[in-house]
Amino acid sequence: MKTLIDCLETIPVFALLNASDRAELAGLARRKRFEKGETICWQSEKWPYAAYIASGRVEWAMLSPEGKRQVVFRLGACEVVWGHSLLDDQPMPASLEVAEASDVFLWPREVIVPIISRHPEAVWDVARVLLRYMRQVREVVYGFAFHPVAGRLARLLLEHYKNEEGQPTPRNLSLDQMAETVGTTRELVSRLLHRFADDGLIRVNRVEFAFTDRVGLEKLAGGSQ
Repeated sequence: MKTLIDCLETIPVFALLNASDRAELAGLARRKRFEKGETICWQSEKWPYAAYIASGRVEWAMLSPEGKRQVVFRLGACEVVWGHSLLDDQPMPASLEVAEASDVFLWPREVIVPIISRHPEAVWDVARVLLRYMRQVREVVYGFAFHPVAGRLARLLLEHYKNEEGQPTPRNLSLDQMAETVGTTRELVSRLLHRFADDGLIRVNRVEFAFTDRVGLEKLAGGSQ
């Protein structure tokens, strides 16, 4: 079974540290269990932490001034969350919500910044990770501006489900989760899934999902997959 030190050796930023610094961080990490539905940090609050997701799944979700919730992207096991407040001491631009029960290792700013700062390449890597966040959010915004709901839903299915065409996989996205991600209602998502199935693009039931015409779904999504 892999230890936290083993895992840190293989992921961005931490892979650029030396072994002794990784071991120090592993020893200083605070492990915490979060249950589904909990919020790790709230939009507009300061959250100066980095977090390694040992298991489970979390979501970055933004709340508009009108109160509309939008999931911008998801992170799963073996990924790291870098709080924006860690670097600029400003409020978080989104909430970090628990989509599946998760075990998380946390480092506050006063613990992780001095160690990361010993390695200039690791500091640059933090910047690269945060830029990747920004680009992912930009794709969501562009999607709303330029793609209709059916295209956004097709893109979500292609990005979330990685199974080969014709091979079923457990259906682990609910109608509500899909609706929140593509910015519509669960009723419209349900109608679109049935339309995709009627058009021969997918096969779906309550427990399983499969692609039956991935190329057709890619065209609907904009041909960007």
